[in-house]
Amino acid sequence: MSAPESIRRILVPLDGSRLAETVLPSAFAVAARTGAIVTLFHVIEHNPPESVHGEPHLETFSQAAAYLGSVAERWQHAGVPFEMHIHETKAHDVAESIAQHAVELQADLIAMATHGSGGIRGLLFGTIAQQALRRTSTPLLLLEPGEEEPRFVDGTILVPVGGSDGEHDPALPLAVLLARSLHARLHLVQVVPTVGTVGQGQRGAATFAPTATAAMLDLEGQQATRALEELRRQIDGGLTVTGEVRRGAVVEELEQAIAESGAGLVVMSTHARGTGLDGIFNGSVGARLVGRTEVPYVFLPLPRGSA
Repeated sequence: MSAPESIRRILVPLDGSRLAETVLPSAFAVAARTGAIVTLFHVIEHNPPESVHGEPHLETFSQAAAYLGSVAERWQHAGVPFEMHIHETKAHDVAESIAQHAVELQADLIAMATHGSGGIRGLLFGTIAQQALRRTSTPLLLLEPGEEEPRFVDGTILVPVGGSDGEHDPALPLAVLLARSLHARLHLVQVVPTVGTVGQGQRGAATFAPTATAAMLDLEGQQATRALEELRRQIDGGLTVTGEVRRGAVVEELEQAIAESGAGLVVMSTHARGTGLDGIFNGSVGARLVGRTEVPYVFLPLPRGSA
């Protein structure tokens, strides 16, 4: 999946709970800056639970229509065009329905609130959002329930980049698009390991030839600095772009960079389209960052096996 060239439609799945609605300020803020249409979306479930996040579950089309209508009425002040869509046929798989409708409705962004605060941020970010990310190819904006005002508008968007040879995260064009639309500063971060934090593939060399490994990593750091500066020049075009090369463990250094930069949004790609939880967690820097930070994320899902 490549990044969209523009944000024209934002799909906002709502389950009837106030928790899910906490994504609305950010969704409407992004829509206002990008000129996008907001689609308020609800899936009628097959054999639904009696309640969702402690509130009565919407079981019928009429209940869902009345609910989405009330949401739309409350958000008319945003001055953003919106529409409502209800998947009336009872769905056995809500996440799959969200992924399918993102394609059918030509959404450029899905916006969902994270559900839960226990264990790895509520088992990553809630069952439905987790499964939707695994199944969709549409960029997914994930926000904490307490994120009432979008800090990334006129703020800072952080993007992890990599590759001293000039390669970068496939999500970078999406981050640039969002930064331009939201009048945000773009902060690029590349992490080069130290001898003590190299990945599994380099541990043998680090153990038996630590001096040579250290020299190689120092050279990689210098190359990364030059590549990052060139990337900044390529992006520029009136956009404020800053960057830094950090040394250490990737997740820990990115976590610290998020805090130090005051980033209000992190944009990155993720290989999340696997089978079961392994497709999300196995080797995923993004999944581990979500568990350790509370900033919003935009994930660009990549097919398994892609770079």
